[in-house]
Amino acid sequence: MHIEKECFEQALEREARKFLELDAEGRRVRRGLQRIIVADFEYRWDRSRYEGYCVAEGESAEPKIRWPFHRIAAASWMQLRFDSGEEVPTVESVIVLTGEEASEQEMVTQFFEALRQAPNAQLVTWGGEVKDLAVLRRCAGEFGLVLPPHLLDGSPHARERIDLCRAVTVQAKAPHLPEYAAATSIPAKPSPSKQIGQLVEKGDWPKVREQVLADVITTSVIALRHLASHGEIAIDAEASTIAIGEAALSAVPESSFLRATYRPWARDRQRAAGLRGVVYRTP
Repeated sequence: MHIEKECFEQALEREARKFLELDAEGRRVRRGLQRIIVADFEYRWDRSRYEGYCVAEGESAEPKIRWPFHRIAAASWMQLRFDSGEEVPTVESVIVLTGEEASEQEMVTQFFEALRQAPNAQLVTWGGEVKDLAVLRRCAGEFGLVLPPHLLDGSPHARERIDLCRAVTVQAKAPHLPEYAAATSIPAKPSPSKQIGQLVEKGDWPKVREQVLADVITTSVIALRHLASHGEIAIDAEASTIAIGEAALSAVPESSFLRATYRPWARDRQRAAGLRGVVYRTP
């Protein structure tokens, strides 16, 4: 009787494993074409409106300039496509905008349109649920814009988005992007985080451009690792890091971060992995 029960349990386990394998394979097949849009934003403080608020509220006013007074001063995003059977994603676009060439409304409008053109893509940010998405929603209301589908669900766990800071943290204390990047040997911000506000206020747009682009590149590398470790994509990690760097450099050839920091790092990783003759694709 004991033997029969044991055999029956083993048979159930085998069937369960087969079902899970088939289900996983089915999910891979159903996913097929996948896209992600990795985005980052830099801000300036709207001091004049904050001061008006402080005058009106007096001692009740918040002592810190919080997100409603944070104005988008730079935006960058990268769109990646993962094709079934391909080990390297296709970089479909790399966009960098600053206050030098576009207003906040223009940057947000262009970003919303990019999301609208890729309704099935997942929006990927680092800590975006904490501030970026709130600011984008504020912009939509203020400028009379319609939110793209990725921003409609207010839940931080919405399927349309991945906040990598939340995803990698689970219940641990949330790390800063350069902190996590340093711990995992990924190049990050060319300027310290606390200096970006000063760079914006000085109008040092080349450095602001480098900063926001670097954040997108760093977040993209983390996204590739995260999606691969969760079985969502199957890629050649080293070739993919080179591909996104070369595509970004093609879009922003003046970037010293990409040329002097990211490209050597990506190539060193490829050499360390013993890879040769890898072909990457750009549009």
